[in-house]
Amino acid sequence: MSLGQWLESWDLVLGTLFFSRLLIYILWDKLTLVAHTRILGGYINHIVGQAWVGVLWVGCVLDLVGEKYNQVLIYFFDTTEVGLDMADILQQKLVCGTGGPKAKLGRVHIDNACIQIEPDNTSDTYQVLAQNYQCWGCPLKEAWETPVVVPDLDLNASYSFQVQTRYSTILGVVRNGTNVCNTTHHFEQYGLYHLDLDNCDISVLTKPVNAFLPIFWAFVSLCLLAGLRLAYESVYKTAVFRRFLVWVKLRSDNPPLLEDEEAQDTAQLLESAEAAAKKARRVKSLDAFRGMAITIMIFVNYGGGSYYFFNHSPWNGLTVADLVFPWFIWIMGVSLAISTQSQLRNSVPRKKIILRVIKRSIILIFLGLIINSEGRNNDLRTMRFPGVLQRFGLSYMVVGVMEAMLLPRQYPEITSRGMLGPVLDLTTSAWQWLAALLCMGLHTAITFQLPVPGCPTGYLGPGGLAENQTHHNCTGGAAMWVDVSVFGSRHIYQHPSSTPIYQGGAHDPEGLLGTLTSIVLCWLGVAAGRVLLVHKDWQSRVRRWVVWGLVCGLIAASLAGFSQNQGVIPINKNLWSISFILATASMAFILLTAMYLLIDVYRFWSGSPLYFPGMNSILMYMGHEICSGMFPWSWKPLGNSHAELLAMNMWGCGLWVLTSYVLYKKKMFLAL
Repeated sequence: MSLGQWLESWDLVLGTLFFSRLLIYILWDKLTLVAHTRILGGYINHIVGQAWVGVLWVGCVLDLVGEKYNQVLIYFFDTTEVGLDMADILQQKLVCGTGGPKAKLGRVHIDNACIQIEPDNTSDTYQVLAQNYQCWGCPLKEAWETPVVVPDLDLNASYSFQVQTRYSTILGVVRNGTNVCNTTHHFEQYGLYHLDLDNCDISVLTKPVNAFLPIFWAFVSLCLLAGLRLAYESVYKTAVFRRFLVWVKLRSDNPPLLEDEEAQDTAQLLESAEAAAKKARRVKSLDAFRGMAITIMIFVNYGGGSYYFFNHSPWNGLTVADLVFPWFIWIMGVSLAISTQSQLRNSVPRKKIILRVIKRSIILIFLGLIINSEGRNNDLRTMRFPGVLQRFGLSYMVVGVMEAMLLPRQYPEITSRGMLGPVLDLTTSAWQWLAALLCMGLHTAITFQLPVPGCPTGYLGPGGLAENQTHHNCTGGAAMWVDVSVFGSRHIYQHPSSTPIYQGGAHDPEGLLGTLTSIVLCWLGVAAGRVLLVHKDWQSRVRRWVVWGLVCGLIAASLAGFSQNQGVIPINKNLWSISFILATASMAFILLTAMYLLIDVYRFWSGSPLYFPGMNSILMYMGHEICSGMFPWSWKPLGNSHAELLAMNMWGCGLWVLTSYVLYKKKMFLAL
């Protein structure tokens, strides 16, 4: 390019820039934005400053966390190597035998390990007995025996056997009919171990895979998502940024204003918006709590990554999966108290409220039967009658009718009641508490006094292998017998959570007898709702909820003897024991207190995203049950590992949370 051509091209560029600048100035002036450039610049500088402060704050937190990172990993995982290999994600290719003369080699599956035994050329005959530590009072079963010598026998198949890794395993060695030694060991997934037949010493031949590392990475991912959400809200909810958004809205919708008029109009708009928000504000923590319960329920129903604590307890004790259903019952009680008094304040006749309660209860029971018939289980000769929604419907009917009849139309001021004012929520519900005590008394009397054919009176065990198989067909005791007497043995749940370990009979965890304690649990939720109705300041509400939680927890622990299996009334979800409903109610009181402080009092958290499924809980429950096993919520696993199953179940649960958000934005709610 020559010098002249170069100058001509630059003349064109400079001319274009000059006329562009002139055009921008004219348009800027016409839009009356020249006077506001400094305001806009101030907003941008403030946002940049807030972002920089946030970056510094995050950096300090990361430095602090980094100091303790390795210590935490070693404490929880016994290692600092938390990476996941593809072999761990898909499936370990470890093979193991079954022991004995007809042994075969097979792949070690998820939640299993392999034990090898050195061949012994002596004439002694050995047996290895094993039993799951969770199988309370169960006899040891033969897991391996000395094989008969066959020329072409596969020693790897005959001198190895698999054990489960979810719980500890009890091992015993018998030589020539005499017990040699016993030991209890918690094996780890895909590990290869050696068992010494002389002293029961166990050594590691192949390092096992830590089954809990996928949970660690899932937790890290959720923390990152929560951090991004908090960072977004911290910028979006600043007063300066909100004023900037209002300013842009005014500029686009209204004619130009003078600076003083604009500032006044902006301030009035913000004040009116905040006043409207306060007026319409509800107890969001209750919806968030309900959303947390339905989210956990969907996750555990989809498999919970195949972790034992995301599945129901075999019999006595508590897992995460055991908590969500009773929490729902409790939350239903809280909402029932609030909605009933709201209708009474609006002069709705009590008779009409009772009819609504009965109608909703019948709908819930009918929907429960529909869920039970899913998957071609609609044979009326074997169809299951009890269920989750049926339990909801019966509990809601009893408590809802009594509250509609007896709940005060309007609570008086606490100060007008003198010394009884602080306990107004208790003194105005004497008949309800009497009914709750009657339900507990009836439940206790039937449980411990009803004669059950072929079983000891007051039996609370899982039957099957328990108590050395002396009560094999007594699973659930009186609770099972009541359901069999009313529905028949073919119309109750055939595969309770105790079956894989105890190998007992049919028992329905949502049976009739447990409905009595569900009613009591619902009334405990109503008690929490009355606290909201009677006490207006948050300090009084928090104090009472904490006291309720501590009292219920202490009574539950005392009934259970502060142990899993040795109390008078163990904590048992299958039986819905009194200690079980008190323990879960205690947790519910404490959790609602914490969420109430975070969401409604200090407003540190908006309740998102749990708030959205909590606003549509019935639809979420029905939808996830109907779509269970369908793509894209789930698919056939490629390798059947914890990592893949956890990712798939979190994905399916996350899709339902996203669905609830879309429905919330479209204002689509399923109400009965």
